[in-house]
Amino acid sequence: MTHIVHLLTLLGVVGVPALGWFGGQWSGGTTLVVYWFETVAACLLISARIVLQRRWAPRRGHFCYRAPSANRRSGQSASFLTGFVVTGFAFCGAHAVFLAAFIFLLHHNGKDELAQVDWRSVGFGCLAVMAFLTIEFLVDLRSLRRWSFWHIEQLANRGLSRVVVVHLTLIFGLFAIAVTGASNALFGIFVVLKTLAALSSALPQWEPATVPKWLSRIMNRVPNVRPGERFEDFWAKDRTDEVVRRESNELPWVSG
Repeated sequence: MTHIVHLLTLLGVVGVPALGWFGGQWSGGTTLVVYWFETVAACLLISARIVLQRRWAPRRGHFCYRAPSANRRSGQSASFLTGFVVTGFAFCGAHAVFLAAFIFLLHHNGKDELAQVDWRSVGFGCLAVMAFLTIEFLVDLRSLRRWSFWHIEQLANRGLSRVVVVHLTLIFGLFAIAVTGASNALFGIFVVLKTLAALSSALPQWEPATVPKWLSRIMNRVPNVRPGERFEDFWAKDRTDEVVRRESNELPWVSG
């Protein structure tokens, strides 16, 4: 039942701005402000989940987080909540700056119909998005005490991925809209891609226990930074390190 609710709320969150753009005659500026609100609200509610879960079921990962090896800095020993809040809201702040610059650039180039922000539609869209996110949050509260740290970590990673997708698309894609004559068409493509990216977060992750043979054959042909090491050996070591990392984060936390 919980998975169905999560899927329905996800469809609701991505559907509000998409329907507003394609069916409600929202401008690009209005749609982007609602997208920005979505990222801020999602970060706030994920932060609330982290705070409650570490209070109800404290794990080592909450207070002395061991990140994946690709993201780990030497000697890193930090609060998972702090890392998420700093990263997530830094992107949200940068997103707001680029959003303002984008709207200004559209106005400057005479594309007022795309840049116009209808604050009444923004209010309706933000309330609808917040309603769906709140329903999802309340459903999660019922089982939050039983969540593993891995569960909360995956939720946070998905949230950050959605923020980054919107931010990078805004930087590299939307400025192109301001200098082309097909602004509406390009913005429609952006809305579709953003919706698909959000929906992809509902798909299960592919984590095979052993490296696929076809992938191993391809990667073993690529010049290796560690001569003599096969890709399957690297894969096995990486998988072992990941298991150890997850187990370390799941240890009960006893404050000193």
